[in-house]
Amino acid sequence: MIKPNTLLFLDFGGGEIIIILLVILIVLGPDKIPEFARKAGDIMRFVKKATDDIKTEITKETDAVQQPFKSAYDNVSAFSRNAHEAMKATLDEIELEDSEEKINKKKTDKVSLDDIDKEIKNEKKKAIKDIKGEIKVEEQDEDLNP
Repeated sequence: MIKPNTLLFLDFGGGEIIIILLVILIVLGPDKIPEFARKAGDIMRFVKKATDDIKTEITKETDAVQQPFKSAYDNVSAFSRNAHEAMKATLDEIELEDSEEKINKKKTDKVSLDDIDKEIKNEKKKAIKDIKGEIKVEEQDEDLNP
């Protein structure tokens, strides 16, 4: 079964590596193997350095491309944060105004309750005077009609 992420030409097993080493030994001979290994190491270092340079160059270029996007993101984030703070301050102010209105309404309600209380007391006094007046009239009627 073929794996989709496996490079087929780099898929070496232990047997293939031994065969390659035997072929190198036969072709180069034991005298040239250390020199070949040195050159192979130099080539590997050169390839590694080249790939590192390419990675560095790509990173620099992508950073240059990403910088405007990062700047725009930071600006949008700052704007969003400022808008959120302004909205919160406005809502707090509205809540404060509502609270003040409720307090003023309660004061107004209290004044009107005090006025009602005074009116009830006045009505009570009038009713008591009327009752006392009726009692006096009845007493006078009783005095006149024994």
